[in-house]
Parts: sequence; structure tokens; C-alpha cells
Amino acid sequence: MSVEITHFVTSGPDDVTDLGRALHDAQAGGFAPRAIIAKTEGTATINDFSRALARRAIEDCVADRVGREDSVQIILSTGCEGVITPGGYLLSESTSGGIPGLAIGVARSQPLPASSMITMAHSQAAEAVVAQAIAAAGIDTGDVALVLMKSPVLTRLAAVDLPSRQRELANSTALSRGVAALGIAAALGDIDPRELTDEAIGRRDDLYCRRAMVFSGTETQCCEAIVLGNRPGFPVAVRTGIVRDLIDIDGMATIIAPDSQHPIEAARQAAESGRVRAAFLKGGIAPDGRVRGQRTTAFSSDLDPDKHMRAAASGVLAALLGDTRSFISGGAEHQAPPGSGVFTVVMAG
Repeated sequence: MSVEITHFVTSGPDDVTDLGRALHDAQAGGFAPRAIIAKTEGTATINDFSRALARRAIEDCVADRVGREDSVQIILSTGCEGVITPGGYLLSESTSGGIPGLAIGVARSQPLPASSMITMAHSQAAEAVVAQAIAAAGIDTGDVALVLMKSPVLTRLAAVDLPSRQRELANSTALSRGVAALGIAAALGDIDPRELTDEAIGRRDDLYCRRAMVFSGTETQCCEAIVLGNRPGFPVAVRTGIVRDLIDIDGMATIIAPDSQHPIEAARQAAESGRVRAAFLKGGIAPDGRVRGQRTTAFSSDLDPDKHMRAAASGVLAALLGDTRSFISGGAEHQAPPGSGVFTVVMAG
């Protein structure tokens, strides 16, 4: 099996015109759509209903073009600050064509009850769904390059009758990301599962995954996973690495062109030639808001820190690739060391 990845753009959260064309072209070319990962514009707050609007529009488009809305895994991340072009990637699978070395697997957990959220049960659900997606991809754990996951948020309304600790943790998108990332790390062998406890969530900075990007939202009650990996015996199609911080353009370039003595130049050439088929960046910032020792206003302005992260990272990555059509998300809790982030690139040829 091989995987094709197609970028589509949107003019608003409910615009699926370009996605519809991509779905049509994929099927006309003998490809079966498997997953959609998209960035939608919106406030990215708990009450940001653009997420539900975008998901409904995409599900309707998939149902119309493919036949069943649940036949394609959909992960949405909201917030396109800076120079992020709203849109996303369609990943389709075929027995020929596409990127031969790229593997994909998808899986979805059962809905999590509110009493399980932001606890080890939440983490274990994430761990289990990753194992299912890896099996669906037909690869081993060591072949996994990236796990993309949507994790449900425990809202204050849902936590009203829960114990006091969970009520205190409600409405935290960061903890929703972090608890799922710990489960992914356990599934991939990046951490010892015996170290995972409820108290570690959001507190143990030394526990993190190196191959995960997690997004949180209220539009789902499940842990939803998309696994991307490399098939043995083929050229490496997807590469992931830790970048030092939001402005680590050298680190991003080195992940794109690891064997080059001039990685920035080589990365730009790869992008200009069309070899860079997709780029994903999960940005983080140190708890004190500093970048390379210098103070920023990420935690002292009226804007959510994630908005600062997306805006800053979008400019750096766009400058490297000469393209604003990348997937950029803020908040790397338990996905990378504090202050750093995760960068993934899908390459063809």
C-alpha cells in the first residue's frame, strides 16, 4: 500500500469546496480517503463553535463524496494566527502511486466518560488507540514517525459532580493535550508506563513523547489517532524531530535535509521542487515565557499563549519553506521538553 497526501485550502470554517475536489480526484485516481487533518480559523477557546461548524461541514462533504462520514478519520485544530493559511491535508491510500514508503493507520476510542478525563484512564485510552492505529498501519512501533491525536476536553459543566481535583482541572485544553501525550509516549515506548500517575499529568516535565502532536477540543468525546510511519525497505518518507524552540529554523531545516552541510539552503530547494509534501509543527514555550533567555509577553499579554506560539512559528516556517500552507499548532505539553517543540515533514522522492 502507498499513501498520497493532498493539501486543500478553505475560505472559512464551513468551506469544503477545495476538499470536495481533493476527495473526488483521490477516488478518481484509485485512492481510498483515510484521514483529514485540518487547521481552521477561530478563537481556539472552549466556546469556539467554529470547530463544530468545520467538523459538520467536513463530515457532510465526506458522506457526500465517500459514502459514510465515519469512514474517514477527521482531526481538526483551531487557530490560524500569523501567516497560517487555513486548510489541511487529505491522506488517501492505494495499492499503487502516491508515496510508497509512507504508511498510515487510524483508530478511535470509545467515548470517554467525564469521570475518566484528565486521569490515567484518559491516558490509557490514548495508549490503546495508538496501538490500534499502529496495527492498522501494518508497521512496528519503531517505524512510527508521528502520532496525531485529538483529545477531549473536560468541561466545567461535565465536571460539576466529579471529585474536587477533577473540577479544578476542568476547562484545561493544555491538560487534555498533556494526558493524551503521556499515553502516546507509553504506547511508543518513549517513557516507562510505571512512572505514569494522575499526579504526573501536567507536572512531570521529564516525561514526554518525541513523536506526537496532540490537539484538544470539545467537539469530540473520543481519543482519535492518525499514525504516520515509514515502511521498511523504502526510502524514508516522513521525518520527525525535536526543535529547540519557536525560532529554531536551523533545527527545522536539518530535519528536512539531515545529510546536507547547508540544511537551510537544501530545505528551501526541497520545498521549491515540491518534494516537501506536508509540514507539521507543534510549538512550545518555556514556563517563564522566555525564548533563548529573553523575555517575551507570551504569558503576560491579553492573548492566549497558544496564539503567540502559532503566530511566531508560522513566520519562521514560512520563511524556511517559502509557503504559508503548513500545519502549525501551539501547546507541546508532554510532547517535548519544556520550551521546545516537534517538527514533522513528509517528503516525496
